[in-house]
Amino acid sequence: MQYRWSTLTGAAMALAALLPAQYAQAQPPLQQYVVIYGEFKPNAYAIHEGTRTLEYLTRLARQSSGVVHFASYAEIGRPNFFSLIEVWQDSASFTAFQNASNTQKVLGDLQPYMIAPLDERDGTLIE
Repeated sequence: MQYRWSTLTGAAMALAALLPAQYAQAQPPLQQYVVIYGEFKPNAYAIHEGTRTLEYLTRLARQSSGVVHFASYAEIGRPNFFSLIEVWQDSASFTAFQNASNTQKVLGDLQPYMIAPLDERDGTLIE
């Protein structure tokens, strides 16, 4: 898991840094992007196990068809706060990953370490 000084700032910086590279590579403008925010229970066990689960989810996503970018970030100073930044070739690739049985299992494994449900913000990259 990568660390940033602020989850929101880290997410914005990662997405902003990714956009010019995608356009320079002439990617189609209708890529699906997703930013997910979450919070682990504030105890060492939940943070450790939750982080391991996120690292596994990241490896799983990076092996998926249609992934352009997938990264997890923890907030420095508050390691129980995290974000996931995802960019997919299209919404079909994102939906296929989201609905895959191994993805569903990992997301289920993550729940015992969470304070609240994941806060998912998805959209489409525009020109």
